[in-house]
Amino acid sequence: MRFDHAPRCASQLLPRAVSAVALVALLGGCGLKHILPGPPVVTGDARTAYDTFEPAPVTYTEAAPNRPVVLPLQIWGLRYALDVVLETTHPDWIMHEYARIDLAATESSPARSLWIAKDAATDFVQTITSDVPDIRSWVPEIPVPRHAGSVVVTDATAGETADLRFQYENPKGQAVDVHYRGTIPTEPAKPRNGNTMGHSRPSLAALLDIHLYQPGGEAEVSIGGEAQKIRKLFGLYPMKFLLAQTQGGFAIADFAEAWGPAETAGFLLTRPGSGSAWPTEAVETWVGGDDGWVERSGPVTTLRYHFVHGELDQAEVRQSGLGFPVMRAVFQPAIPDLRRRFSGEARSRFVIDVAGQVGHGIGETVARWEGDEAVVDMIPLEPSWFADRPMQTRVVAGEGGDSVVVKRVSAP
Repeated sequence: MRFDHAPRCASQLLPRAVSAVALVALLGGCGLKHILPGPPVVTGDARTAYDTFEPAPVTYTEAAPNRPVVLPLQIWGLRYALDVVLETTHPDWIMHEYARIDLAATESSPARSLWIAKDAATDFVQTITSDVPDIRSWVPEIPVPRHAGSVVVTDATAGETADLRFQYENPKGQAVDVHYRGTIPTEPAKPRNGNTMGHSRPSLAALLDIHLYQPGGEAEVSIGGEAQKIRKLFGLYPMKFLLAQTQGGFAIADFAEAWGPAETAGFLLTRPGSGSAWPTEAVETWVGGDDGWVERSGPVTTLRYHFVHGELDQAEVRQSGLGFPVMRAVFQPAIPDLRRRFSGEARSRFVIDVAGQVGHGIGETVARWEGDEAVVDMIPLEPSWFADRPMQTRVVAGEGGDSVVVKRVSAP
């Protein structure tokens, strides 16, 4: 979650201690209330209409090949059980975020919680710091910079009061010491469709479900041995928050799919596929079944895509220990089978649900062939903070596999 420094409608942020005069003055900024969390963009029958399957509206000019499907878009999602968000006036950094990810027990490990630190520089790019093994391969579908390092968390939380201390070395080699105390939110937030506020714009088309939200608390921050001031909105309100949120959407990508034996639906996926510089790396085994689902299981997230005769009609991300998808995208009509040529353009609309909350975002895809490349434009439409992050996929078939590259493109 990211907060810009422009004025915002004060109703959800101002402490009760702010005077009525100040409140009236600040409400003049309510023309900017669109940057606050909002409602779903589509609900009811309008949302349900997406769930009726329709085949891609194309005429194929060649038969379906006997090889695995192509992933036309990169999905991602992650749920934070607790999230401390702070802004300071440090010249190198805008935001500091400390997120707890709860994971279920497996055959090889007990149930556990993992903390990660996320520091956003002045270009709004966040870097993850964590001591998880092989940090570059951790949740590799999320293409944000990684920094290997120990994050020491001292948790003295008691009852409804969070008492947390974070000590680590940030990506610039500066020692960071953060102590936060605040009330743990328990009542569901409303509305919940959270604004990304510029977070990771180059790499992610992101939607947020903020299911718990509590402003305020006490925070002491030291960076490089120097105490830091908490940034104040309007010069009055300190930017300190304790919340729980789920993030999801589409991401840029660079991967290669290596085809296996013709009788199998799975493939081996390698990131990056082009050999270019990339913030993550992985070799993933994807398996397919007779039900049309193709998936990659992981210790944190499992990615699943559903195809009907090679056409993508839905995709979802599931997280360890949760009984619902953290992100689900539905495409209607389905996105065409990119293994074979078709004439003209094929348009599909899509809806994204986050954490079981329906209709957080909508958009459309446009698929076509350009020479030897299959191309898919992903055009997000609503909400506004989602709409400014379009992407384009290009697929090239080679000997024994497909090369897939997804890039951010300029918004219309």
